[in-house]
Amino acid sequence: MDNEGIIKGTDLPDIKVDLNNIKFAFQPIFSAISGEIFGYEALMRPDGCTPMELIKSYEKVNMLSKIEEVTLYYGTKAFKEAKLDGFLFLNSFPGTCMSIEVAMATAEMGGPEMADRFYIEVLEYTKYNAFAWELKKRAMFITDATPRIVIDDYGTGENIDKKCIDIYKPDIVKVDRKYVSHIESNKEHQEIVDTMIRILHGRGIKVLAEGIETEEEYNYFKNTDIDFLQGFYLGRPKIYE
Repeated sequence: MDNEGIIKGTDLPDIKVDLNNIKFAFQPIFSAISGEIFGYEALMRPDGCTPMELIKSYEKVNMLSKIEEVTLYYGTKAFKEAKLDGFLFLNSFPGTCMSIEVAMATAEMGGPEMADRFYIEVLEYTKYNAFAWELKKRAMFITDATPRIVIDDYGTGENIDKKCIDIYKPDIVKVDRKYVSHIESNKEHQEIVDTMIRILHGRGIKVLAEGIETEEEYNYFKNTDIDFLQGFYLGRPKIYE
């Protein structure tokens, strides 16, 4: 990218944040079988506001594509500079697309070492847009990247049913935190998650339990067929500087 970065000009939303210098924290994702780190999720950490406040500010002026581009480019850059192992999970809006220019700049900056290490994590925030989703896939594939797809917050909002699986054809599905919280004592949620795992595994999709915050939740999932684990109990997001 040039010295101006991704965001050019001064006409920005009401929350003033220099997106070209935004920081990212990385939260580890663990293999439930080996206990080793499988990858890291990149999480925006803007100064002076929460990530959701920043997102809503850009959404009001129809500029969510800028958040998408910043996440792709600067999330990848921070991951590479931190020299982290494993895969990089990048959050993505289902109704927004990054530009071909930013996708190509990311590929050039990331180099061959990053080309096969991306997981694009589809958030439940914003509705699915078929045109934007196809453009996003084209932008990634045109750069020779081979991103895999993750559905975040499965079981809530837009990411809730078989249609969602059919649309995105994910490699991994993240079970929403509402089913993970206190699951060791919630029989109903145990049955729901067991059913999710069985059905998804039947379609060749791996399953991740996110938001594990207690030893009891961790111990419960260690005795299931879950594939991956993530949460504060296992590892908090960290900014590498």
